[in-house]
Amino acid sequence: MTRIEHLDSDALFGHLAGRRWFAAGADSPRSACVSCVVHADDELELVLVDVQFADVPDRTYVLALGPEGQDAFEHRPAVLRLAELAGIETPCLSVRAITAEQSNSSVVLDESFVLKLYRRIEIGPSPEVELLRTLRDAGFGSTSRLRGVLACKRDLLETTLAVVTDYVPSAGDGWGLAVNSLADDPTWLPERSRRLGEVTGLMHAALAAASDPDIAPREADPDSVARLAAEIDRAIAQLATDSLSNDLSIVGRVDDLRDLVRQLADVGPPGLVLRVHGDYHLGQVLWADSGDWVVIDFDGEPGSSIDERRRRAFALTDIAGMLRSFEYAADAAPLLNGATAPAGWAASCREAFLEGWRSAVDPRTIPVDERGVARLLALLELRKLLYELRYEMAHRPGWVGVPIAAIERMLEVG
Repeated sequence: MTRIEHLDSDALFGHLAGRRWFAAGADSPRSACVSCVVHADDELELVLVDVQFADVPDRTYVLALGPEGQDAFEHRPAVLRLAELAGIETPCLSVRAITAEQSNSSVVLDESFVLKLYRRIEIGPSPEVELLRTLRDAGFGSTSRLRGVLACKRDLLETTLAVVTDYVPSAGDGWGLAVNSLADDPTWLPERSRRLGEVTGLMHAALAAASDPDIAPREADPDSVARLAAEIDRAIAQLATDSLSNDLSIVGRVDDLRDLVRQLADVGPPGLVLRVHGDYHLGQVLWADSGDWVVIDFDGEPGSSIDERRRRAFALTDIAGMLRSFEYAADAAPLLNGATAPAGWAASCREAFLEGWRSAVDPRTIPVDERGVARLLALLELRKLLYELRYEMAHRPGWVGVPIAAIERMLEVG
């Protein structure tokens, strides 16, 4: 069989096309070539593939294949080799795929470790590795412990290809459990939301205590809230001109939304900015068999660059993401399983979560007064809502009513 490094562009696209993690979409890939051979033997070929596009910057993908050209995760000896390259000793007698991910590929090894192979990579430190090491050193126990890293040097700079963490036995992630519980036990998440908030606050407190120059918190720039408001205002203006939103009732309330942003931007001193999870929602927490929450997947928003994912942000960014996840679960349950959340379900989750978070978070990371906290949180929730609306318009038009209903509720509250 021809080695991957000798394949032409069309043959490489044959291995990339159709993969969930090869998100070419409408970006018109033009050519592909192997730029680096990380490892090659009779069981595993691990290479970096540079893909050139017509209208967007080039991207680099990780391609891992077994001896017959199959995906490496379908060939046990190839998985064993990947684990060894990451510094983990385990026989890989059991290799179980985790099917929920899209931008990465993960398998559970011997029910003891999770091996995550990043698929689209950039040069620079891995946010996930940085944050997991920081949380481990701070003694934060509510996450999966980092056990191994596979990295390579390219252009004299290091990039992370894979990480190995402990496997956490669990009942599932918070999103699936929350949505399913609405059909038979709607008290399940409200009863656990305060603890989820407390765990989140402890996570933020640990990150706020970091001394590493790349992680340590800083005073927010005096113009940081104004820039956030301007970013949201631009997103609202874009909504008014987007052809996909022509028939949406919310377009008629653009001026009301812009007025709301101006009102909410009066926050006062916003507190420290720090490294945060960056993609925080119910799908990023597990209800472990130990009877507690565990936070996973610290790599940040998949669509953002590595520099963006490593930027410091308001701790309330994570909070806004989780609060939106509560409301999304309530609004999406009828679409997913025909269940209906009881009146006040999302509000009770929200209240308990915020109570738990405030009990544990470092007060330096939030605005100095309650009005400022409420306004900054509302701004960040609105930014998240506009992101959700753009996503649903592009990918799930039948779901656009979920973020629209939430935006209208926000406008009614003022």
